Formats: sequence, C-alpha cells, structure tokens
Amino acid sequence: MSECCVIIPCYNESDRLLVDEFREFIHSHPDYRFLFVNDGSSDHTLDVLQALVASSPRMHVLSLSQNAGKAGAVRAGMMEALKSFDSTYFAFLDADLAIPLEELERLVQLSTASGSRKFTFMAKVPKKGAVDQPLKRFVMGRTLATITRMSLRLPVYDTQCGCKLFSRDIVEVVMGEPFISPWLFDIEMFHRLIRKFGRAWFREHALEVPLEQLIERGGSRISGRHLLKLPGELWTIHRTYSGK
Repeated sequence: MSECCVIIPCYNESDRLLVDEFREFIHSHPDYRFLFVNDGSSDHTLDVLQALVASSPRMHVLSLSQNAGKAGAVRAGMMEALKSFDSTYFAFLDADLAIPLEELERLVQLSTASGSRKFTFMAKVPKKGAVDQPLKRFVMGRTLATITRMSLRLPVYDTQCGCKLFSRDIVEVVMGEPFISPWLFDIEMFHRLIRKFGRAWFREHALEVPLEQLIERGGSRISGRHLLKLPGELWTIHRTYSGK
C-alpha cells in the first residue's frame, strides 16, 4: 500500500491522548505517518506530543500558537502535510480514538482496493449493534444529516463522522480555502467536491463506509453556545455553495 498521512487535531488532550495506542500502531504499520496538530492548547498537550513523536520518525507535531478550532487545525495539518510529505493518501481522525485506528486501517484498505476512489468517509450507520450512540446525539445527528442531504442533493447517510480519507490530488480542492464553520466544515468538504467536479463524479469516486466500531469517550468539545450557532452556520454554508 502507498503511504497514508493521518492528521490528528489536538486541543487540551494531555489527559486523554492514548499515546500507547498510537505508538503501537505506527511501529507495526510502516505505511502510515501521523501529524499531530497542537491547536493552541493551554494544558500540557504539546509536551505529551513531543514525547510521543520522539519515539518514531513517522510521527510529527505541528503546533499552532492560537486555537483555530477543529476545522482550522485539520486544514493547517493537511496543508502542512501536503507540502512536507510525499504521501499518496491523507486522512484525519479525532485524537480520542472514538473511531479506533483499526477502523481507519479498514477504511484505507477498502479505498485502495478500488483505484477510482478519491474520497472515502466513514458513517455512523448502525451495523450489527456495533455502533451504539446516546439517543439525543443520534436524533441530532439524523436531523442534521437529513437537512444536509437535501442541501447536497446526494444520498449521503452521514457527513459528520470524524474519519475521512483523501487521495493526494484532491486535498488542495477540499482544504485550500478557510472553512466557514469550525464544526460543520465536513459538510463544506462535500460541497467543494461537488462544486469542483460535479455530482456524477462524486457518485463514482466517493465511497461511504459504515463504521463497525465506535467508542463513546464523552467530553464533547463543542460548547452549548456554539450548538445554538449551528443552524445559522448550516444555512450560511448552503447559501454559499448553492449560490443562493
């Protein structure tokens, strides 16, 4: 398999980062590389990351001086990785590994099995009882998904699952511009691909993969104040990319 560079946005993760899992994975998977983005953390996250990356030449740290939010951290990591590494594939994954590294590996294998796939993303589709979410989060997620599907005009089940994979040639298309929303930026990725290539291209080159494992870690990073902003951000995204 060609190399995959994985971006891990980190904000105040010093007590939650599963350093042993990252270390064990990278040592047994020579085709992977990790770039951890310290998103202006106010705790000891940078110290933990620096100690972690010292254990492998295929783990790296990018430290942002100010908090940019998840969207900004992922984008900064992707653009840095695109410039610095010759990886064929680029992915991002949440630092708490709610989606385990084994799921990322499965996503990469499914994507690379077909040479036509440019964008592969995981979805929290209930499958054999493996994905178990709190009811409130499930209802909110399905409501957002329904509105998003109408905006995209594509049969996508879940845009918000935090594990996505890109071929090198589309990273600039997806990440080249700053995002409107720090939390709904995933939706913007879909819109940008449609804007650049069209829906027919998306149906042919994108692949949605149901999750088989999801570990609820708790401690959501999104504040109640920002939750109130999401409907307005969703409307702004729709108007921006639909041209209305």
